[in-house]
Amino acid sequence: MATEHPPLQPPGEYKPDEYYEEGSQESAVNFFADSLHIYSSLYSSVLYFGELQEDREPILRAKIKLSPQMLKAVALLARKHVREYENSVGPIAIPNQVLEAWEIQDEKS
Repeated sequence: MATEHPPLQPPGEYKPDEYYEEGSQESAVNFFADSLHIYSSLYSSVLYFGELQEDREPILRAKIKLSPQMLKAVALLARKHVREYENSVGPIAIPNQVLEAWEIQDEKS
């Protein structure tokens, strides 16, 4: 049941599967990803989602192109959801080798 002019982030509780237009589920692809790379240029960003394979390169599952503005919106929304999860369940540990490879420091909430 899609709304005529959906807000950027629906208010209150909602289920994304029920929020989007009927029929769009048929073209939606479901996959698991445990590998992520991000490429950014002045005008666009690309998210590469992959699945790690033992003794092989990851399999590319999805490539999503978006604007730098949308990339920032995704980052802010993801950060919000991670904080809510950690407040409910507990901290999520990221291995130091991953943080070093990404050249970032762990956030201490």
